[in-house]
Amino acid sequence: MNFVYPNFLWAYLLIAIPIVIHLFNFRKYKTVYFSRVKFLREVTEDSRSGNKLKHLLILLMRILTIICLVTAFAQPFIPLENSANTENVTSIYIDNSFSMQAKGKDGDLLNEAKNQAIELVRTLDANEKVNLITSDVLSIHQRFYSKSEIIDMIKEIDYSAKSTSLSNVLNLQMDLLSALQEQVNQRLFVFSDFQKSSTSLENFNRNEIPLFYYKTEPERAGNIYIDSVWFLSPVHRVNTPIELIFRVYNQTANDQNDLTVNLKVNGGSPETKRISVLANSFVNDTIKFTDRKAGIRNGVISIATSQLNFDDEFYFSYDIKEEVRILLITDPSDKTVNIEQLYGLNDYYNCSLANINTVSQEDFNEKELIILQNINKIPSGIYELMEDGLKKGASVILIPGTNVELKSWNNFLTKHQLPTFLNMDSTRASLSYFNYNDPLYEGVFIGNPANYKLAKLKATYGLFVSNSNNFITLFGTSESSPFLLYSKQANGRLILMSAPLKLAYSDFQNHALFAATMLRFAETASFQKPLYMSIGALKNYPLNAEINEKSPIKLVNEEFAVEVIPQLINTNSSRLISFSHLEDHIKRAGVYELKNEDGFFENLAINYNRVESVTEAYSQEEIEANFEAVGWSNVSEITINDSGKIEINKFNAKEYWRILLILALIFIAAEIILLKLWNAAGLKR
Repeated sequence: MNFVYPNFLWAYLLIAIPIVIHLFNFRKYKTVYFSRVKFLREVTEDSRSGNKLKHLLILLMRILTIICLVTAFAQPFIPLENSANTENVTSIYIDNSFSMQAKGKDGDLLNEAKNQAIELVRTLDANEKVNLITSDVLSIHQRFYSKSEIIDMIKEIDYSAKSTSLSNVLNLQMDLLSALQEQVNQRLFVFSDFQKSSTSLENFNRNEIPLFYYKTEPERAGNIYIDSVWFLSPVHRVNTPIELIFRVYNQTANDQNDLTVNLKVNGGSPETKRISVLANSFVNDTIKFTDRKAGIRNGVISIATSQLNFDDEFYFSYDIKEEVRILLITDPSDKTVNIEQLYGLNDYYNCSLANINTVSQEDFNEKELIILQNINKIPSGIYELMEDGLKKGASVILIPGTNVELKSWNNFLTKHQLPTFLNMDSTRASLSYFNYNDPLYEGVFIGNPANYKLAKLKATYGLFVSNSNNFITLFGTSESSPFLLYSKQANGRLILMSAPLKLAYSDFQNHALFAATMLRFAETASFQKPLYMSIGALKNYPLNAEINEKSPIKLVNEEFAVEVIPQLINTNSSRLISFSHLEDHIKRAGVYELKNEDGFFENLAINYNRVESVTEAYSQEEIEANFEAVGWSNVSEITINDSGKIEINKFNAKEYWRILLILALIFIAAEIILLKLWNAAGLKR
């Protein structure tokens, strides 16, 4: 037994007052003459025992009244385990992530958690400080409120696209509680389904606070959802069949047969596919379609399920170009025409020619593929133009001449962390290494290309490869001895060949794989924007245009009433659009517009994060074992009584001051009743 105000116990000394009053009777006596003393003595002896009993009972009632009042003001209580306080400060976390859409015993799991949390708040002390945290981790929740305010806030909770780890939530709750600096009982309440994907306590290291949890249980376990989509080939052209690959997960215990998958592009008629997915498995399948018009295309692929619905749709956006714009820069003394002839086979390849000695900035405008063919010296003015092209997402192919100026070439190559040229090496060799698995060749080959004649090398520039180099070999005598390589630079791609495009050095330009490779460089040179992004994991978006600061880019979705300005990042090597500060504004999946008043326009498809799609959850034993693993043993499940309500008694210290006040009133009433009864019977004090 502890006391909130133990100093009040000194008031027990007041018990002496009724004792003194009863020991010393200060009433005045009046002399009465009576004729017969014997009769008076008999009356006195008969009433003496009754008066004595009356005084003792009255004394007892008054002593008990003082004891009860003094003890009540001292506020006795039996504290909770490991606690010495009676006042509580509470922080409540309600998981409102999309996994709480599953159906439970009281509607969806979020509704069940909200109802139980409201029941909890109603049973708290009237003046208790209460804090509410949700998966959104909003700034408005990072303070304490009254009971009525918290109940109103709980009622307003809706689903959130954000998935916040439990360790981050607990850290925030404990920071808010510790900031109060008051001598109170601190305790945490967690209402969640305890998904394994977001309930990890790895690297969680904080001092223990009593924690109570309520685990929601779905009626049906598992989920069926679209995980991702991608194209078989990165090349998209008008009137050319496209294969879209999609992945569907079935995390239920039952096989799913004849599941309908619908695809819509730009709101047109849906392409339909029926698939079957085994229990606890996934399937990759394709839908083929053809785009008849060029431009930006917005697609959505969907399924219909009865468990969670946020992940039944998947949005994506891509571009169909009418042409790819190519700049071929040559030396006037060079008569090689292989590349020019190759790109002249189809109007899709819009190839412009320029002289290395007279090329200008206008020649580089809007070019997606820039080729320097058989060039001995790279003029310094072209450096900046190529750098700008890489920033905008262009591809640059560098083919050396027969007598290169090593300094001008190597300065550029070193800056971009590519191997540098050495002197010419006349050792004959074959291009025995071909990296056909590279993403560049996706959709080009069916299986491993074999039985082709190897290209021959007669003389090449040696390449000095250092540990700081960053590149991928496409062709070479081995993977570590490249002939043709590329490196991702800024938003674009830098490609290097180690020999001139002349028969005296190699016959690669006459090889079938040369044509396939150069066409692929052109087809994939177009600005490659992300096919989609995910809420909660929005990456930087590559920017392929100069932007006037007076006309900022806006992210817009009129349907969702969203219009925000993202941050522009302009470095020496790239231009990017950052959405890191807009996570609270982008809450719904769909297609958003990126545009400004100067004509810049792109579409960005944003999906809900699939972290919440994996519904596998911890059991009660696993939850408590996870907490014990980080040193938290004072963790227990919230008890639900027979009427379906939260059993609150275990959360509060047992206080007795109300009972003591009632007892004090009872003793006062007993004294009054005794006095009235004896007076009515003719007894005198």
